[in-house]
Amino acid sequence: MGRRSPSLPVHVSQTEMAELLPLLPALSKALARRGHEVPPTFKSVWHQYGLAPRHMNLLITLVLAGPLSVSDLSARLGIGLATTSLLVGELGRVGLVARTEDESDRRRTIVDLAPGQRQTIGAFVAKRAGVLQAALDTLEPAERTALIKGLRAIVSALDGISVEEPQPTRQRR
Repeated sequence: MGRRSPSLPVHVSQTEMAELLPLLPALSKALARRGHEVPPTFKSVWHQYGLAPRHMNLLITLVLAGPLSVSDLSARLGIGLATTSLLVGELGRVGLVARTEDESDRRRTIVDLAPGQRQTIGAFVAKRAGVLQAALDTLEPAERTALIKGLRAIVSALDGISVEEPQPTRQRR
């Protein structure tokens, strides 16, 4: 399926909007209600150090992908290298991730879950992923693909980012 031409917009019907709009806060509330699944020690570190969802995204990526270089983490998360390094540093200071030098290339830093946290974080992510897996298993592959595409479009729109066009690069002054 190709991209829609910007000159041929397909408008969302009022019925579709009436179904979608209540789902967004319901999704947020459902995720918040599952806050009890967060292990207490993990939750206390989270609140004590003011960690944010962006930190969780990094941890989830490490659970699912295993140890990665800072550059690879940056690419997978879709954020800049400096921001990734900052997040890794913050998570390292609170003992959630560990950084090691790449044995084959000493210029690279490899990031992994801290050994003492690997099981706790992994179990939490597996539990969350299990709920999503069960829901997604009820959909056909094309429906899953469309759902993911739709969620990306919604997040991008809410963040004020164009889905179809790349962001312009800033010019140096």
